[in-house]
Amino acid sequence: MTSTLFSTVNRISPAHISNQYTTAAKTVFAGGLVKGQKQGIKVYDDLDAVAEDFDMYSPFWKKARAYFTANGEAASLLALTYAPVTAAVDDPTNVQSQATSDGAKVTASSGSSSTTTPTMSADATGAVTALKKYYFAGPQMWFLVDFDDEVAQAISNFIELQNTGMFILYANDPTKLRKYPDNKRTMKFTLPEVDDSSADVQDTYNNVLDAAFVGAEYGRKPHSAVKYALGDLPYTKPQDRFDFTPDDLADLDKYNIVTYAYVLESPRVTSSRMSADGVHIDTILGWDWIQNEANSRVANLFIQNAAQGIPYSEVGFNAVVNVIRGTFLDAGDLDIIAPAVDADGNETGKPDYSVDYLTPSRLPKSYETKREMRGIKTKYHPMGMVEDVYIENTIVM
Repeated sequence: MTSTLFSTVNRISPAHISNQYTTAAKTVFAGGLVKGQKQGIKVYDDLDAVAEDFDMYSPFWKKARAYFTANGEAASLLALTYAPVTAAVDDPTNVQSQATSDGAKVTASSGSSSTTTPTMSADATGAVTALKKYYFAGPQMWFLVDFDDEVAQAISNFIELQNTGMFILYANDPTKLRKYPDNKRTMKFTLPEVDDSSADVQDTYNNVLDAAFVGAEYGRKPHSAVKYALGDLPYTKPQDRFDFTPDDLADLDKYNIVTYAYVLESPRVTSSRMSADGVHIDTILGWDWIQNEANSRVANLFIQNAAQGIPYSEVGFNAVVNVIRGTFLDAGDLDIIAPAVDADGNETGKPDYSVDYLTPSRLPKSYETKREMRGIKTKYHPMGMVEDVYIENTIVM
């Protein structure tokens, strides 16, 4: 039985994009999940606004301060409050996520009042319920204000099923971050926990690496390199350059866990990898940009042609496909897509992508009756980034 709680959130519109909440004057780049008594959202444009609802030095206030400092208050922050939800008797239990080639397969056993109990906690169920309702409220990245093992796993598994967005997960205990081996859309961070109860530490160093990282990510090109690029993150200090050994880093890297340490004399994040092997944050951001931009442009095409509509003909289909192709061309200019190569292996200067589609005459008549354009297939080669250099020396005696 497939869990309805962990379903994909569909976008709502003729072009299948999301409804956008117009609650913020600025771009809502990130969302922080906060446990509370009642489900809801609120968008904050600056730290002063946060202080009206959250006590100074409370967990959300500290993460909001790091986020706004990192992006110069250029992007708003959404607080998504979730409340515990007790699973009903017949709700799915034993919810599990198994990675597949294009996402994750989520399975669950059916509930029973006498033989089974839900494996998801009330907090985890509440967090996923809130995300399902507000997932398209704007944020590209989500983070958890207070780490909770079960809540984190539920959020990670839910976001893995969606077509856009990512989860930036932070825990002081790196062993808690070994449970997400196949979730491509989860990026895991760790640093040793800091006792910030004293006043001198409160204003210099808190346990806010996730929020600081997300804030620094705002405004960068969607496919720009991350490792070595992000330096002095606010209210976060790198590992001591003498205590943090290569063996320590290797142990984290084995589980795709990112930390914050010195590279030579500069503080840097140690990796750009997401939870799954071979997937990096710039790749995720790149394909999210393509999908979101294509959805937006197709929706605008419908709006611009609202008076006469888009005919179910080759002319109409061409209009839609040309908009999608334009998105891929612009993605090439942003270095999201790698250059194509010719038969000799030389770069052609054109982005390596393809958009194929079926003409109306090749589609079943039932699609025309339902006014559905189907059969569009896109493919592209994401641009890679150089992050490590290996040199092999040959000495001739």
